[in-house]
Amino acid sequence: MKRLSRLFSGRQKRGEEAPTEQQSHAQPLPADSTHHAPLSGQSVTETQAARQTQLDSRIFQYTPLKAPSNFRILRLQRKLSDSNAANGELPLRGSLLEASLDNHPEYFALSYTWGDPDPCSEIDIDGKTLKITANCASALRRMLRGKLSRTIWVDSICINQASTPDALNERNVQVAMMDEIYMHAVQVNVHLGDGDSASDVACESLKSLAHAFLVTKSARPQERDASQRKYDQLADDVLRVTPEYPYGKLHGVFRLPWFRRTWVVQEVALAKKVMFYCGKFLIHLSVMTVGADFTRLPYSNINSDSSGNYWRIHLAYHDTMQGFMRRREQGEPTSNFGIKLKDVLLFPALGLEATRPEDKIFGLYGICKRFGFEIPAPDYRKPIAVIYTEAARAILLGDQGLDLLSMVQESPGWAYGIPSWVPDFSGSNRKWSPSTLPHMFVSKRENPKVSGQTQTQYQFEPDGRGLRVKGRRLSPICAVGQPWVVDSSTNVLGDAREQTGQYATGLIDCIKSWFEVIRGHPHCVHDGVTMELMVRVLAQEAATPYATESLESLVRHLSVLVGISGSNDEALYTTLADPQDNPGGFSHMGNYNISAEMQRSILHIYDLCWKTVFRTAHNFLGTGTHSAKVGDVVVVLQGCSTAAIVRPCTGGYKCGTGVVVCEYGKARDDGHKPH
Repeated sequence: MKRLSRLFSGRQKRGEEAPTEQQSHAQPLPADSTHHAPLSGQSVTETQAARQTQLDSRIFQYTPLKAPSNFRILRLQRKLSDSNAANGELPLRGSLLEASLDNHPEYFALSYTWGDPDPCSEIDIDGKTLKITANCASALRRMLRGKLSRTIWVDSICINQASTPDALNERNVQVAMMDEIYMHAVQVNVHLGDGDSASDVACESLKSLAHAFLVTKSARPQERDASQRKYDQLADDVLRVTPEYPYGKLHGVFRLPWFRRTWVVQEVALAKKVMFYCGKFLIHLSVMTVGADFTRLPYSNINSDSSGNYWRIHLAYHDTMQGFMRRREQGEPTSNFGIKLKDVLLFPALGLEATRPEDKIFGLYGICKRFGFEIPAPDYRKPIAVIYTEAARAILLGDQGLDLLSMVQESPGWAYGIPSWVPDFSGSNRKWSPSTLPHMFVSKRENPKVSGQTQTQYQFEPDGRGLRVKGRRLSPICAVGQPWVVDSSTNVLGDAREQTGQYATGLIDCIKSWFEVIRGHPHCVHDGVTMELMVRVLAQEAATPYATESLESLVRHLSVLVGISGSNDEALYTTLADPQDNPGGFSHMGNYNISAEMQRSILHIYDLCWKTVFRTAHNFLGTGTHSAKVGDVVVVLQGCSTAAIVRPCTGGYKCGTGVVVCEYGKARDDGHKPH
């Protein structure tokens, strides 16, 4: 076996206070249907210049902050004469105060989504007009409801958003100190939106669930069973799929854009207290997290209702980070939390979004700083490729391992100059589709023995773009199936109006090709052996081992799907079930009638979405990502907990992604030369 020691190729928010630096908001003169003659002795050009000067004098302009540790706070005010104005028409006015981290008034901090970046609304700042987005205006009006004034920090107003060199310098400094700004606020107010009937139902459901949880937890032993039944009945109702609520009742809140944003993780994690504003509802963070988490009691039907595990992920990461942050502030070392830098950066990189791609890193800088993880300070002047490469390098140096490479995926970022060993942090799994391919993967299964007792060895090239590693070539790929394509726009991730069943169609489309890849193994003497071996290969991707009965159920249900996949009889597509399934447990999904047992079996292997099955020249079997192809090489890098795929190229290899390698259906746990 050849020693692998080759070079992976390189491929090319939100506060209140005084002004900062000059920003020109000059607008062109409005179109005027009336043509005015210039005054006597005055040219048309002079008249236009005078009008432009008069217009410019009404535009708010930032003045520089007096010290690097200073920041602005908005004192939002309403007049008594505005009391009769409809909320959407309330004039916005206020002033900016300059304060320091050591000396500031009591203030709130606003967390919201910018939405459409076009500044189509405005606020009067000290008699001058500042353009703001519609979402910002809506949030400010909500903060003023029932109040005459509010002292609040709002990123888009309190930080100069211009693109001039001075404004960029200020933004770099302000973003780097946002952890302090949020931690000093008395409360972070989250504006989810103006609300509608669906969000009202969701908010009521969350409050009811949280109350039922507390009643059950505090119930006396003789009352516990009755309280649990009431909680279960409420959970059944909230999670039930109906034509009116195709994803259950909680979707009305968790579909809102705030839950998709990268910045909000930091805003919640660093806050002393968090209050959610959604339409007429005010809900504390603890009510949101407890209400959405059906595992806490737990819900009695949690194992039979997959959505019971889904809703909590919208706030679980934020809540966990906040818990760690509070322990950290009390003096507990970060090492007690069992987290590394990659654990902070990679979950948002996989599932959250940011208007500016650099904010997938900068938006988490404050958390990293508080935990003691070292990443370069925000600098919006740097190219994206440099920012992402610096973040990847910091992860490798901090983790003292190469497991980051198992998360890298061939992506459009390669064309933008991102080296092949650097993850493309910019995407989101909410956007994955046949036209927007996955940008990274996070495997839930790790095998510490895959590289034996070896120690990680790597070296950065002098240019900072190349990475030299040590490891062993396992075997080249000689057969690969079609990937399981799941279009997020057809399901709850992409806010489809209803579950279409496309994920089942995608599995049916590819599973026959997986079966054929496995059948090429010399141990597959008949189809029964092939099916059992395929199920064992797929099960290796699971975070925890399968029980024997689960494997048997998978064999039965995937056999049905393989039969459908290889048939031209379209009538077979209408019902997805095994003859042993409960006839009373069917549900309608898109074009399918699907049994509850079949649905559970598919969800058991759902982590294989956008992945495929391969066989190597030495008859190793495994699962890899959608980009794996014949000729790629499976390698084991020293000290890594997963194998990886690399692609030979001029001067070295391009990093592919992590794989789970199996031998005769068993997880390979060493790095020796295959027979």
